[in-house]
Amino acid sequence: METTVVVAHSRTARKRLKILLLGAVVLLAGAAATVLVWKPWAQDAHYFDFSGEAEAVSTTKTRTLDGLWDPKRYSDEFYYPIGIAVLDDGRLIVADSMCDRIQIIGDERTTRIGKPGQYGLSYFDSGALVDGYRENALLRKPSDVAVAPNGDIIICDTGNHVIRRMDDEFVITVAGNGVSGYQDGKEAQSRFNEPRSVALGHDGIIYVADTMNHCIRRIDPDGNVTLFAGVPEASGYRDGTLFEAQFHEPSGIAVLPSGDIIVADSGNHSIRLISNRDVSTVAGAPGELDRASGYPQGGYIDGANASARFNFPRGIAIMPDGSILVADSLNHAVRLIDGETTRTLVGNGIAGMFYGSAENMSLTRPEGVATDGETLYVSDTVNNRVVAVPLGERIMEGRPSRDAMLMSTGISLDSRYSYNGDIRVFLGDQRVDMGRVPPWNTPESVYVPIRPLFEALGAAVTLDERSNVLSVAIQDRDTLLQMDKDYFILRGVAVTTINEIVRLFPYIVEWFPEFSMIALHIPSDLRG
Repeated sequence: METTVVVAHSRTARKRLKILLLGAVVLLAGAAATVLVWKPWAQDAHYFDFSGEAEAVSTTKTRTLDGLWDPKRYSDEFYYPIGIAVLDDGRLIVADSMCDRIQIIGDERTTRIGKPGQYGLSYFDSGALVDGYRENALLRKPSDVAVAPNGDIIICDTGNHVIRRMDDEFVITVAGNGVSGYQDGKEAQSRFNEPRSVALGHDGIIYVADTMNHCIRRIDPDGNVTLFAGVPEASGYRDGTLFEAQFHEPSGIAVLPSGDIIVADSGNHSIRLISNRDVSTVAGAPGELDRASGYPQGGYIDGANASARFNFPRGIAIMPDGSILVADSLNHAVRLIDGETTRTLVGNGIAGMFYGSAENMSLTRPEGVATDGETLYVSDTVNNRVVAVPLGERIMEGRPSRDAMLMSTGISLDSRYSYNGDIRVFLGDQRVDMGRVPPWNTPESVYVPIRPLFEALGAAVTLDERSNVLSVAIQDRDTLLQMDKDYFILRGVAVTTINEIVRLFPYIVEWFPEFSMIALHIPSDLRG
């Protein structure tokens, strides 16, 4: 079966790739959603495009949601999706923030609660606080959702400064009154200030990351709102007892299987644990104060939790084994805290809408994450899309850090900017012979000969000179990629860019301009 996929880097997307698969691309069309499952490898990412209209979907193309908000068509798509959750039946719930609505997405249909962009003095002042039947309810910039044991959906209605509950018929406000501030009390007597995340405890307690009040609140089943941890209206960074500890704009919250609480403390670039009436730091730490922004500086370091660094972590979710998923928004990646270590699962750390395997794809400010234990769902917020990644062995292995790849080559750090020869390519500590056409770089990219690179990676390369189709076979797998427009011939050698390689293949390629060097990494499940 030969299928042409439209790969979109921008709204001027063009056909970039022909994939010859022995049973690999699946397209599903429902009354209100189209789904592209693109899996050249069993663990590649695939992309959800929810069109809002019934349409025939051919097996040769699909739209991918891409680019900035267009006022003529935003009601059929996402606009700044944030919080995400998975129902027991597999449907996704997405807090479609800037559209002032919740989307419940299944294979057959999409249900939407809230009416986007129709109220307020301007689009950014749209939305309203209206309870009632689901079809009449209105929200304002919802940013998170959580699922109760009975199937009710808890909504963090950020722009209205309230917490809502939705069942099969109604939407009601359970706490807050639409006015920002800090006040404990019952139901409408209480006040929040831009709460951005909710979680359900095992005892029916709703935990709220009350973001701009810099604290964690709790709502009991009777609607009583009380302080749970932190110092209200006082940002800071301090571990300690519940009411001594300080947070800085906590924006994500989740409940561990033990009942302990995990918080994404965004302004402090850290992940915090609330357990046994104490608050401690699991991973990350605030950097030095950036006087221009008023926030501590973030960072990006994988490794031991004590030395790991984040940059405004937002969404947070718990794996079945208790490990912690983090949407690390300004590092444009999804991280995993597993025991004593932190590693990157999805994203290359570069903002963009770059398509490829989960390790190489680009996200732009992901703010929501969820899982059903088999699939990782990511709200790729600024790209206005939801990405689904099967959690196979390779994904859980994580992406090696840039520093780790540099160290694996054995290159002396003292050689920085001192090497003047051809660009070198390393697989581990072995230099790859690139043949008679050495790699070279331009301001836009780095160019490499295809055959020696892929043969070093264990793949077979053939070029049909009559059709100009270049084929790359990954070991003995039943997958064959054919490139017909993404390379050119130089002195009889097929050449492409490293950008194209990481877009099309699950190999990890890092360019180190200061060492005039390319480092390669093969995920464990692709090694011979």
